[in-house]
Amino acid sequence: MSAAQNTGIGKAVRQLLVAAAACLAVAGGAAYAVSPDSAPVDPQTVAGVADDNGWPVAPPQPTPSPTN
Repeated sequence: MSAAQNTGIGKAVRQLLVAAAACLAVAGGAAYAVSPDSAPVDPQTVAGVADDNGWPVAPPQPTPSPTN
């Protein structure tokens, strides 16, 4: 093998290791984000549905009276 081939193989190995490290970092961050030990999130409620969320509840629509 020539020196140029050795340099090319070394460069390919380094790039492979950098790509593997980047993938592991992303996978680790995703695993941390969805882990049950991560910070708790308050459940969201839709306005007007729950009485305890502080939002006003829309009044019910009156039934229309017949016009005939």
